[in-house]
Amino acid sequence: LAGEPVIFTPLEYRLLKVLVRNPQIVLTRRTLLEKLWDADENFVDEHALTVAISRIRRKIEVNGLQYIKTVYGMGYMWIGGLKG
Repeated sequence: LAGEPVIFTPLEYRLLKVLVRNPQIVLTRRTLLEKLWDADENFVDEHALTVAISRIRRKIEVNGLQYIKTVYGMGYMWIGGLKG
């Protein structure tokens, strides 16, 4: 970000990858949880998802840019850096 490395946890990275690969598509919390359930069957719960979204936002959403939109009652959508 601005020439500096951004460090993500494995969960944050996987979540960010899912969002970026599905731009402008609302991904329900259920869909995200299913995609984040790893090969070793380590379950990701709703609270962990909420926390991961929050942490990603803190790391990348600077200077008034918004990358992840919350679609209330549905889930989240990658909007790729719109001015908020």
